[in-house]
Formats: sequence, C-alpha cells, structure tokens
Amino acid sequence: MAPPVSGAVEAGSVALLDRATHLLLAVTGGDDGSWLPGLMVGLFGVAMAIAWTLQRHQRRELRDALNRFVERHDGWHLQAWPCGVHANQLVSRFEATPRGDRRYGVESAVGGPAEVEISGTTVRCQVACFVWFHERRRTQRSRGRHARRTYDRRTELVAMCQLPVHTHRAVSILPESALGRVGLTRSGQQLESESFNRRFRVEGRDRALVVTLLDAGLQELLAAEYGARGIELSDDLLVLSGEPTHRDRSLAGVAQTYPAILQDLTRLVRNIPPPFWRALGFQRPAPDPAADPATPPPPRPAPPPPPRPEDR
Repeated sequence: MAPPVSGAVEAGSVALLDRATHLLLAVTGGDDGSWLPGLMVGLFGVAMAIAWTLQRHQRRELRDALNRFVERHDGWHLQAWPCGVHANQLVSRFEATPRGDRRYGVESAVGGPAEVEISGTTVRCQVACFVWFHERRRTQRSRGRHARRTYDRRTELVAMCQLPVHTHRAVSILPESALGRVGLTRSGQQLESESFNRRFRVEGRDRALVVTLLDAGLQELLAAEYGARGIELSDDLLVLSGEPTHRDRSLAGVAQTYPAILQDLTRLVRNIPPPFWRALGFQRPAPDPAADPATPPPPRPAPPPPPRPEDR
C-alpha cells in the first residue's frame, strides 16, 4: 500500500496544481461544444500534475527511509554497486537478476559489513539489500494494424552476501513450478525427500556438494520458512530473493522489507551445515587478541640464563 501523502507538499507542487486548475477553468468558459477538447486537455494536465506530485513525494519518503535504515547498522551506506559488484557482473548470473529485453539495473541499494555465523564462527561479511529491475517486451497485435510494442517493468527484491569462500560450482534452490509440484514435470537434482522435490527445483553440477548443502535440517527450514524464495550461490556470492513474510511499518516503500530480508539472510547462512563449509575449504579465522581486551597477552620469551663462572 502506497504511503499516505502528507500535508507538507512543496510550494512548487501546489503552484503546479493551481496552474492546471486555472487552465481547466479557462478552457471551459464557452457555451458551445468547442470547449470539450480544452476540457480534456485540462483534465489530463491536472491528472499529470497530481501523479507527478505523488511520485515526487514517494521518492523522497523512500530516500529518507533508506537513510534511516542504514543509520541502524554501523558502516552501512547507500550503494550504487551492491557489495562492490557492478550490475553488469550480476545480470543473468542469477535467476533473480535477469537481463530482460531492454533496460536492467540496481535500485534502492544499501549495504555494508554484517556479522554472520558460519559453521559456528562469527564472520564479518559484506551484505547488501537492493531491488533488481528489468524490462520485458510485449507485442500487441490488432486486426488491420501494425504490431504495437511496449515494455513491462518488473522488479525483484534481493539480499546478497559476499562469502569468505568460493563455491566454484553454482547452486540454485528455486520454487518448483505448478506442474512440477503435481509431478507432471520435474527437473534438476532429485533428493531423497519427495515432498522437498515437489516444492523446490534444485540445480547444481556437483551433486555431492548439493547433497552436502541440503541436509535434513536445512530442507526442513527451507520448506517451513523459505517456500516462495530463491536461494542461489555463485563463486563467493549468496543471493536470497523474494518477498519476506513481514515488513517494518516504521519505514516507507521497499525499505519496509529490508530489515526482514536481512534477518532471513543471516538466519539462512547460520543454518547451512558445517560439512558444506568444510567442503569449500572454509577455515576459522585466527583470534585477534587486540580485538578482545579480556584475552591475556602472549607470554614473553624467557630471558637468557646468566653466564656460568667457567664461561667468563
């Protein structure tokens, strides 16, 4: 639901509405049918002015909401490239970032460092939340006329984490199609759980890695909490796409979903089984004594023994 328009609309917007209203009143002053085209033009101008005012207000509310969200997380900021990855490196790399037929890119991106739990160890990773948009071509044909081409704008909500390891082989876990759920079509890797196979389409060239990732615990979590979401791994990036189940109503626009998808992403990483991380060569970082004041300093080397009398 779009956020309500507050009464504090800019003076320029009010002036634009006033001019459109005066234009409408001016063109309807005649007593014959000649005023009808002018009326239509005036109504169109008023509608355009209202739409422009609403869009301007919503863009400002979204920008303010994004700024409030990043203020909750140390080191976070608005980003042009999520996790430092350009849109050209994301397009068609994931199901969540398709190329489309014309324009594509990143919108409303925020990100920064976040602590995630990997194999029982807290690791600091780069995380980003953003909207991926692309345009799909649509051709309309009518009898006796040329085909008309338009473009539909589509968006996908994405949370992305830059992992400390590389998968080397891409893995994707996506919702199964309607035909796949009833067993008419089935593609991808098939696991032992038939109920899981009906709900998810799993793709991965390394079957051993896929089976290691999708242990019984993670399958249960995905079926319960991530049924309509997409999960994809490529190199050192993990992507979670789709709408969360709840929103933060203190924010506005798409920023309402960012606290929830960030929480969903960190919970997903925390529940990935340790054997998967070991298979990728994850090593726990060495403790930093300087980061923990309670850690005692390393012992100093013992001083050399005094020289013996016969050595003097």
